[in-house]
Amino acid sequence: MEFRQRFWAAALVALLSAGAAMATTVTGRSSTMLEWYDDPDGNSALPAYQYLMLNARNIHDTGIDFRFYGRLGTDLNDEVDADNRFYYAYAEKRGINDAIDLRVGRQFIFNPAGSSIMDGVNMNYDDGSFYTFSLFGGGDAQYYEGYHEKDLMFGGKVGGRFFDNNLKMNFAYLEKRDAGDTSHKLLGADAYYDHNNTVEVYGDYQFNYLADTMSYLRVGANYYQNEDWQVRTEYLSSKPVFSATSIYSVFAVSEYEEVMAQLTYRLGPGMFAFGRLTHEMYEEVSNANVIEAGIEQVRMERFSGSFSGVLRQHDEGQDLFGVRARGSYLLNHQYQVGGGASIDVFERSLQVYDGSETSLTGMYEETTHRIWADVTAFLSRAASLEARIERIQSDRWDEYYYGRIRFNYHF
Repeated sequence: MEFRQRFWAAALVALLSAGAAMATTVTGRSSTMLEWYDDPDGNSALPAYQYLMLNARNIHDTGIDFRFYGRLGTDLNDEVDADNRFYYAYAEKRGINDAIDLRVGRQFIFNPAGSSIMDGVNMNYDDGSFYTFSLFGGGDAQYYEGYHEKDLMFGGKVGGRFFDNNLKMNFAYLEKRDAGDTSHKLLGADAYYDHNNTVEVYGDYQFNYLADTMSYLRVGANYYQNEDWQVRTEYLSSKPVFSATSIYSVFAVSEYEEVMAQLTYRLGPGMFAFGRLTHEMYEEVSNANVIEAGIEQVRMERFSGSFSGVLRQHDEGQDLFGVRARGSYLLNHQYQVGGGASIDVFERSLQVYDGSETSLTGMYEETTHRIWADVTAFLSRAASLEARIERIQSDRWDEYYYGRIRFNYHF
Protein backbone atom coordinates (compact mmCIF):
# COMPACT_ATOMS: atom_id res chain seq x y z
CA MET A 1 0.00 0.00 0.00
CA GLU A 2 2.81 2.39 0.86
CA PHE A 3 4.37 1.85 -2.57
CA ARG A 4 1.09 2.50 -4.35
CA GLN A 5 0.61 5.74 -2.45
CA ARG A 6 4.12 6.91 -3.30
CA PHE A 7 3.69 5.81 -6.92
CA TRP A 8 0.53 7.75 -7.62
CA ALA A 9 1.55 10.66 -5.40
CA ALA A 10 4.73 11.17 -7.39
CA ALA A 11 2.84 10.96 -10.67
CA LEU A 12 0.10 13.34 -9.48
CA VAL A 13 2.54 15.91 -8.11
CA ALA A 14 4.46 15.85 -11.37
CA LEU A 15 1.32 16.25 -13.45
CA LEU A 16 -0.21 19.04 -11.34
CA SER A 17 2.98 21.01 -10.95
CA ALA A 18 3.66 20.76 -14.67
CA GLY A 19 0.15 21.75 -15.64
CA ALA A 20 0.29 24.87 -13.49
CA ALA A 21 2.52 26.60 -16.03
CA MET A 22 1.28 27.29 -19.55
CA ALA A 23 4.79 26.87 -21.00
CA THR A 24 5.07 23.34 -19.62
CA THR A 25 4.54 20.51 -22.08
CA VAL A 26 3.17 17.29 -20.56
CA THR A 27 3.17 14.04 -22.51
CA GLY A 28 3.01 10.42 -21.47
CA ARG A 29 1.64 6.95 -21.91
CA SER A 30 -0.66 4.76 -19.85
CA SER A 31 -0.58 1.00 -20.49
CA THR A 32 -2.89 -1.58 -18.95
CA MET A 33 -1.66 -5.14 -19.49
CA LEU A 34 -3.05 -8.57 -18.65
CA GLU A 35 -0.88 -11.69 -19.01
CA TRP A 36 -1.60 -15.40 -18.75
CA TYR A 37 0.92 -18.24 -18.48
CA ASP A 38 1.78 -21.41 -16.54
CA ASP A 39 4.21 -21.18 -13.63
CA PRO A 40 6.81 -23.95 -12.90
CA ASP A 41 4.25 -25.87 -10.81
CA GLY A 42 1.72 -25.95 -13.63
CA ASN A 43 -0.59 -23.35 -12.11
CA SER A 44 -2.10 -20.68 -14.32
CA ALA A 45 -0.92 -17.20 -13.41
CA LEU A 46 -2.91 -14.11 -14.40
CA PRO A 47 -0.75 -11.04 -13.71
CA ALA A 48 -2.24 -7.58 -14.31
CA TYR A 49 -0.12 -4.45 -14.62
CA GLN A 50 -0.77 -0.74 -14.85
CA TYR A 51 2.15 1.21 -16.36
CA LEU A 52 2.43 4.98 -16.33
CA MET A 53 5.01 7.17 -18.08
CA LEU A 54 5.08 10.96 -17.68
CA ASN A 55 7.27 13.58 -19.35
CA ALA A 56 6.99 17.23 -18.31
CA ARG A 57 9.20 19.66 -20.22
CA ASN A 58 10.26 23.20 -19.28
CA ILE A 59 8.40 23.28 -15.97
CA HIS A 60 7.42 26.86 -15.03
CA ASP A 61 9.72 28.21 -17.77
CA THR A 62 12.79 27.05 -15.81
CA GLY A 63 14.17 24.71 -18.46
CA ILE A 64 13.76 21.84 -15.99
CA ASP A 65 12.28 18.58 -17.28
CA PHE A 66 10.69 15.83 -15.18
CA ARG A 67 10.38 12.18 -16.21
CA PHE A 68 8.54 9.38 -14.44
CA TYR A 69 7.95 5.69 -15.19
CA GLY A 70 6.56 2.94 -12.97
CA ARG A 71 3.98 0.22 -12.68
CA LEU A 72 1.55 -1.39 -10.28
CA GLY A 73 1.09 -5.15 -10.44
CA THR A 74 -0.88 -8.02 -8.98
CA ASP A 75 -1.66 -11.63 -9.90
CA LEU A 76 -5.43 -12.05 -10.11
CA ASN A 77 -5.01 -15.81 -9.53
CA ASP A 78 -2.52 -15.28 -6.68
CA GLU A 79 -0.04 -17.80 -8.12
CA VAL A 80 3.11 -15.72 -8.80
CA ASP A 81 4.64 -12.47 -7.59
CA ALA A 82 3.63 -9.61 -9.89
CA ASP A 83 5.69 -6.95 -8.19
CA ASN A 84 5.30 -3.21 -8.32
CA ARG A 85 8.13 -1.36 -10.03
CA PHE A 86 9.35 2.21 -9.62
CA TYR A 87 11.68 2.49 -12.62
CA TYR A 88 12.62 6.17 -12.61
CA ALA A 89 11.48 9.61 -11.47
CA TYR A 90 13.94 12.44 -11.87
CA ALA A 91 14.24 16.14 -12.59
CA GLU A 92 16.76 17.18 -15.21
CA LYS A 93 18.34 20.48 -16.19
CA ARG A 94 20.47 20.43 -19.34
CA GLY A 95 22.94 22.95 -20.68
CA ILE A 96 23.79 24.77 -17.43
CA ASN A 97 26.49 27.27 -18.46
CA ASP A 98 26.49 25.47 -21.83
CA ALA A 99 28.37 22.56 -20.27
CA ILE A 100 26.59 20.86 -17.36
CA ASP A 101 23.67 18.43 -17.34
CA LEU A 102 22.25 17.76 -13.87
CA ARG A 103 19.82 14.97 -13.00
CA VAL A 104 18.27 14.43 -9.53
CA GLY A 105 16.06 11.51 -8.45
CA ARG A 106 15.67 7.82 -9.30
CA GLN A 107 17.52 7.11 -12.53
CA PHE A 108 19.46 4.55 -14.53
CA ILE A 109 23.24 4.82 -14.36
CA PHE A 110 25.19 3.52 -17.35
CA ASN A 111 28.96 3.64 -17.65
CA PRO A 112 31.76 1.22 -18.60
CA ALA A 113 32.22 0.16 -14.96
CA GLY A 114 28.63 -1.07 -14.66
CA SER A 115 24.96 -0.19 -14.64
CA SER A 116 22.47 0.24 -11.83
CA ILE A 117 19.43 2.14 -10.59
CA MET A 118 20.17 4.98 -8.20
CA ASP A 119 18.24 7.42 -6.03
CA GLY A 120 20.61 10.37 -6.14
CA VAL A 121 22.43 13.00 -8.19
CA ASN A 122 24.17 12.59 -11.54
CA MET A 123 26.24 15.41 -13.07
CA ASN A 124 27.73 15.35 -16.57
CA TYR A 125 30.20 17.97 -17.82
CA ASP A 126 30.80 18.48 -21.56
CA ASP A 127 31.79 21.92 -22.87
CA GLY A 128 32.47 20.66 -26.39
CA SER A 129 36.23 20.44 -25.91
CA PHE A 130 38.39 17.32 -25.87
CA TYR A 131 37.49 16.08 -22.39
CA THR A 132 34.31 15.17 -20.50
CA PHE A 133 33.59 13.86 -17.04
CA SER A 134 30.66 12.78 -14.87
CA LEU A 135 30.07 12.17 -11.16
CA PHE A 136 27.17 10.40 -9.45
CA GLY A 137 26.17 9.27 -5.99
CA GLY A 138 23.16 8.23 -3.95
CA GLY A 139 21.17 5.24 -2.76
CA ASP A 140 21.44 1.89 -4.53
CA ALA A 141 17.83 1.13 -5.45
CA GLN A 142 17.15 -2.62 -5.54
CA TYR A 143 13.91 -4.16 -6.78
CA TYR A 144 14.28 -7.55 -5.17
CA GLU A 145 15.83 -6.87 -1.78
CA GLY A 146 15.12 -4.60 1.16
CA TYR A 147 16.20 -0.98 0.68
CA HIS A 148 18.56 -0.02 3.52
CA GLU A 149 19.53 3.61 4.16
CA LYS A 150 23.18 2.57 3.97
CA ASP A 151 22.77 0.90 0.55
CA LEU A 152 24.88 3.43 -1.32
CA MET A 153 26.58 3.76 -4.68
CA PHE A 154 28.89 6.34 -6.21
CA GLY A 155 31.38 6.72 -9.03
CA GLY A 156 32.28 8.66 -12.10
CA LYS A 157 33.63 8.68 -15.62
CA VAL A 158 36.36 10.59 -17.47
CA GLY A 159 36.32 10.67 -21.25
CA GLY A 160 38.10 12.19 -24.21
CA ARG A 161 37.63 12.84 -27.93
CA PHE A 162 40.63 12.89 -30.25
CA PHE A 163 41.56 12.99 -33.94
CA ASP A 164 38.55 15.07 -35.01
CA ASN A 165 36.25 12.99 -32.79
CA ASN A 166 37.21 9.78 -34.58
CA LEU A 167 38.64 8.34 -31.36
CA LYS A 168 36.50 8.32 -28.21
CA MET A 169 37.64 6.82 -24.89
CA ASN A 170 36.12 6.60 -21.40
CA PHE A 171 37.43 5.37 -18.04
CA ALA A 172 34.99 4.76 -15.18
CA TYR A 173 34.65 3.65 -11.57
CA LEU A 174 31.64 2.29 -9.67
CA GLU A 175 31.44 1.39 -5.97
CA LYS A 176 28.49 0.01 -4.02
CA ARG A 177 27.82 -0.37 -0.30
CA ASP A 178 25.43 -2.98 1.11
CA ALA A 179 24.18 -1.82 4.53
CA GLY A 180 27.42 0.15 4.85
CA ASP A 181 29.75 -2.69 3.80
CA THR A 182 31.60 -2.51 0.49
CA SER A 183 29.96 -4.94 -1.95
CA HIS A 184 31.28 -3.87 -5.37
CA LYS A 185 34.34 -2.08 -6.70
CA LEU A 186 34.34 -2.07 -10.49
CA LEU A 187 36.69 -0.42 -12.97
CA GLY A 188 35.70 0.01 -16.59
CA ALA A 189 36.82 1.41 -19.92
CA ASP A 190 35.47 1.67 -23.43
CA ALA A 191 36.87 2.94 -26.72
CA TYR A 192 35.64 3.58 -30.25
CA TYR A 193 37.70 4.48 -33.31
CA ASP A 194 36.52 5.21 -36.85
CA HIS A 195 39.16 5.11 -39.60
CA ASN A 196 38.27 7.18 -42.67
CA ASN A 197 34.63 6.04 -42.66
CA THR A 198 35.92 2.62 -43.60
CA VAL A 199 36.49 0.55 -40.47
CA GLU A 200 35.23 1.07 -36.94
CA VAL A 201 36.94 -0.62 -34.00
CA TYR A 202 35.37 -0.77 -30.54
CA GLY A 203 35.85 -2.34 -27.15
CA ASP A 204 34.44 -2.55 -23.60
CA TYR A 205 36.28 -3.72 -20.48
CA GLN A 206 35.22 -4.27 -16.86
CA PHE A 207 37.46 -5.32 -13.95
CA ASN A 208 36.11 -6.68 -10.66
CA TYR A 209 38.56 -5.21 -8.14
CA LEU A 210 37.31 -7.12 -5.08
CA ALA A 211 37.53 -10.47 -6.89
CA ASP A 212 40.75 -9.43 -8.66
CA THR A 213 39.51 -10.66 -12.04
CA MET A 214 38.32 -9.40 -15.38
CA SER A 215 34.54 -9.70 -15.46
CA TYR A 216 33.76 -8.48 -18.99
CA LEU A 217 35.60 -7.90 -22.26
CA ARG A 218 34.23 -7.19 -25.71
CA VAL A 219 36.33 -6.16 -28.71
CA GLY A 220 35.19 -5.92 -32.29
CA ALA A 221 35.66 -4.43 -35.73
CA ASN A 222 33.21 -3.52 -38.48
CA TYR A 223 34.16 -2.87 -42.12
CA TYR A 224 31.48 -0.75 -43.79
CA GLN A 225 33.10 1.27 -46.61
CA ASN A 226 31.06 -0.46 -49.30
CA GLU A 227 27.40 0.56 -49.06
CA ASP A 228 26.25 -2.86 -50.27
CA TRP A 229 28.05 -5.11 -47.79
CA GLN A 230 29.57 -5.08 -44.31
CA VAL A 231 31.74 -7.47 -42.31
CA ARG A 232 31.75 -7.55 -38.50
CA THR A 233 33.91 -9.62 -36.16
CA GLU A 234 33.66 -9.69 -32.36
CA TYR A 235 35.11 -11.41 -29.30
CA LEU A 236 33.27 -11.59 -25.96
CA SER A 237 34.33 -12.83 -22.53
CA SER A 238 32.02 -12.63 -19.52
CA LYS A 239 31.92 -13.69 -15.86
CA PRO A 240 29.10 -13.01 -13.38
CA VAL A 241 29.71 -10.35 -10.72
CA PHE A 242 28.36 -11.09 -7.24
CA SER A 243 28.20 -8.82 -4.23
CA ALA A 244 31.14 -9.30 -1.86
CA THR A 245 28.60 -9.47 0.98
CA SER A 246 26.81 -12.41 -0.66
CA ILE A 247 27.61 -16.06 0.06
CA TYR A 248 27.77 -16.62 -3.69
CA SER A 249 30.96 -14.52 -3.90
CA VAL A 250 33.00 -17.39 -2.39
CA PHE A 251 32.03 -19.86 -5.12
CA ALA A 252 34.03 -20.29 -8.30
CA VAL A 253 32.26 -18.87 -11.34
CA SER A 254 32.40 -20.03 -14.93
CA GLU A 255 33.64 -17.90 -17.79
CA TYR A 256 31.74 -17.71 -21.07
CA GLU A 257 33.57 -16.80 -24.27
CA GLU A 258 32.31 -16.17 -27.77
CA VAL A 259 33.85 -15.41 -31.16
CA MET A 260 31.54 -14.13 -33.88
CA ALA A 261 31.87 -13.16 -37.55
CA GLN A 262 29.03 -11.78 -39.67
CA LEU A 263 28.61 -10.77 -43.31
CA THR A 264 25.69 -8.55 -44.36
CA TYR A 265 24.81 -7.86 -48.02
CA ARG A 266 22.20 -5.39 -49.28
CA LEU A 267 19.87 -7.00 -51.82
CA GLY A 268 17.68 -3.95 -52.41
CA PRO A 269 15.86 -1.12 -50.63
CA GLY A 270 15.50 -2.26 -47.03
CA MET A 271 16.37 -5.90 -47.84
CA PHE A 272 19.51 -7.62 -46.58
CA ALA A 273 21.04 -11.09 -46.67
CA PHE A 274 23.25 -12.14 -43.78
CA GLY A 275 25.42 -14.98 -42.61
CA ARG A 276 26.77 -15.35 -39.08
CA LEU A 277 29.15 -17.84 -37.45
CA THR A 278 29.44 -17.95 -33.65
CA HIS A 279 31.81 -20.17 -31.67
CA GLU A 280 30.57 -20.54 -28.07
CA MET A 281 33.11 -21.59 -25.43
CA TYR A 282 32.05 -22.95 -22.02
CA GLU A 283 34.01 -24.21 -19.03
CA GLU A 284 31.52 -26.75 -17.66
CA VAL A 285 29.93 -28.05 -20.87
CA SER A 286 31.14 -28.69 -24.38
CA ASN A 287 31.69 -25.89 -26.87
CA ALA A 288 29.31 -25.25 -29.74
CA ASN A 289 29.29 -23.67 -33.20
CA VAL A 290 26.20 -21.80 -34.36
CA ILE A 291 25.75 -20.96 -38.05
CA GLU A 292 22.85 -18.75 -39.13
CA ALA A 293 22.04 -17.46 -42.62
CA GLY A 294 18.97 -15.70 -43.92
CA ILE A 295 17.34 -12.54 -45.25
CA GLU A 296 15.71 -9.58 -43.54
CA GLN A 297 13.28 -6.95 -44.84
CA VAL A 298 13.13 -3.64 -42.99
CA ARG A 299 9.70 -2.02 -43.15
CA MET A 300 9.53 0.30 -46.14
CA GLU A 301 5.76 0.31 -46.67
CA ARG A 302 3.56 -2.42 -45.15
CA PHE A 303 5.75 -5.47 -44.55
CA SER A 304 8.76 -6.24 -42.38
CA GLY A 305 10.20 -9.61 -41.49
CA SER A 306 13.05 -12.08 -41.63
CA PHE A 307 13.75 -15.75 -42.33
CA SER A 308 16.87 -17.73 -41.48
CA GLY A 309 18.20 -21.23 -41.05
CA VAL A 310 20.15 -22.05 -37.88
CA LEU A 311 22.61 -24.94 -37.44
CA ARG A 312 23.97 -25.62 -33.95
CA GLN A 313 26.84 -28.09 -33.80
CA HIS A 314 27.69 -29.40 -30.34
CA ASP A 315 30.88 -31.27 -29.46
CA GLU A 316 28.81 -33.93 -27.68
CA GLY A 317 26.76 -34.59 -30.81
CA GLN A 318 23.60 -32.80 -29.70
CA ASP A 319 23.19 -31.00 -33.03
CA LEU A 320 20.18 -28.92 -33.97
CA PHE A 321 19.09 -27.65 -37.37
CA GLY A 322 16.17 -25.28 -37.31
CA VAL A 323 14.55 -22.22 -38.79
CA ARG A 324 13.69 -18.82 -37.39
CA ALA A 325 11.09 -16.53 -38.97
CA ARG A 326 9.08 -13.46 -38.09
CA GLY A 327 6.84 -11.10 -40.00
CA SER A 328 4.58 -8.09 -39.56
CA TYR A 329 2.09 -6.67 -42.06
CA LEU A 330 0.15 -3.41 -41.86
CA LEU A 331 -3.29 -4.25 -43.27
CA ASN A 332 -4.54 -0.67 -43.17
CA HIS A 333 -4.43 2.35 -40.89
CA GLN A 334 -6.36 0.41 -38.22
CA TYR A 335 -4.88 -3.10 -38.05
CA GLN A 336 -1.48 -4.76 -38.06
CA VAL A 337 -0.93 -8.51 -37.88
CA GLY A 338 2.23 -10.47 -37.21
CA GLY A 339 3.69 -13.76 -36.17
CA GLY A 340 6.77 -15.87 -36.08
CA ALA A 341 8.42 -19.11 -35.10
CA SER A 342 11.70 -20.54 -33.86
CA ILE A 343 11.72 -24.26 -34.61
CA ASP A 344 14.64 -26.39 -33.36
CA VAL A 345 16.56 -23.23 -32.45
CA PHE A 346 18.26 -23.17 -29.04
CA GLU A 347 17.51 -19.89 -27.26
CA ARG A 348 18.36 -18.94 -23.69
CA SER A 349 17.02 -16.12 -21.54
CA LEU A 350 18.06 -15.38 -17.96
CA GLN A 351 16.29 -13.71 -15.07
CA VAL A 352 18.72 -13.25 -12.21
CA TYR A 353 15.76 -12.84 -9.88
CA ASP A 354 12.25 -14.11 -10.50
CA GLY A 355 9.90 -13.04 -7.75
CA SER A 356 11.15 -14.45 -4.48
CA GLU A 357 13.31 -17.16 -6.08
CA THR A 358 17.06 -16.59 -6.32
CA SER A 359 19.95 -18.85 -7.16
CA LEU A 360 23.63 -18.73 -7.96
CA THR A 361 23.09 -18.94 -11.70
CA GLY A 362 19.71 -17.24 -11.86
CA MET A 363 16.65 -18.76 -13.51
CA TYR A 364 17.30 -19.84 -17.08
CA GLU A 365 14.62 -20.48 -19.64
CA GLU A 366 16.04 -22.58 -22.46
CA THR A 367 13.70 -23.08 -25.39
CA THR A 368 13.92 -24.95 -28.68
CA HIS A 369 10.43 -24.26 -30.09
CA ARG A 370 8.49 -21.02 -30.00
CA ILE A 371 5.51 -20.05 -32.18
CA TRP A 372 3.56 -16.83 -31.78
CA ALA A 373 0.95 -14.61 -33.39
CA ASP A 374 -0.01 -11.04 -32.60
CA VAL A 375 -2.39 -8.33 -33.73
CA THR A 376 -2.53 -4.59 -33.06
CA ALA A 377 -5.64 -2.44 -33.44
CA PHE A 378 -5.03 1.31 -33.75
CA LEU A 379 -8.20 2.64 -32.17
CA SER A 380 -7.25 6.28 -32.63
CA ARG A 381 -4.15 8.43 -32.89
CA ALA A 382 -3.75 8.12 -29.13
CA ALA A 383 -5.03 4.62 -28.34
CA SER A 384 -4.08 1.11 -29.43
CA LEU A 385 -4.89 -2.45 -28.36
CA GLU A 386 -2.36 -5.28 -28.65
CA ALA A 387 -2.86 -9.04 -28.30
CA ARG A 388 -0.28 -11.84 -28.47
CA ILE A 389 -0.31 -15.60 -27.93
CA GLU A 390 2.67 -17.99 -27.85
CA ARG A 391 3.26 -21.72 -27.67
CA ILE A 392 6.64 -22.51 -26.11
CA GLN A 393 8.65 -25.68 -25.47
CA SER A 394 11.50 -25.51 -23.00
CA ASP A 395 13.73 -27.67 -20.85
CA ARG A 396 11.60 -26.80 -17.81
CA TRP A 397 8.22 -27.65 -19.39
CA ASP A 398 7.29 -29.90 -22.29
CA GLU A 399 5.11 -27.07 -23.55
CA TYR A 400 3.22 -24.12 -22.20
CA TYR A 401 1.26 -21.16 -23.49
CA TYR A 402 1.64 -17.46 -22.93
CA GLY A 403 -0.93 -14.77 -23.70
CA ARG A 404 -0.95 -11.00 -23.38
CA ILE A 405 -3.43 -8.18 -23.95
CA ARG A 406 -2.26 -4.58 -23.66
CA PHE A 407 -4.12 -1.27 -24.00
CA ASN A 408 -1.98 1.81 -24.63
CA TYR A 409 -3.06 5.42 -24.41
CA HIS A 410 -0.75 8.28 -25.35
CA PHE A 411 -1.38 11.82 -24.18
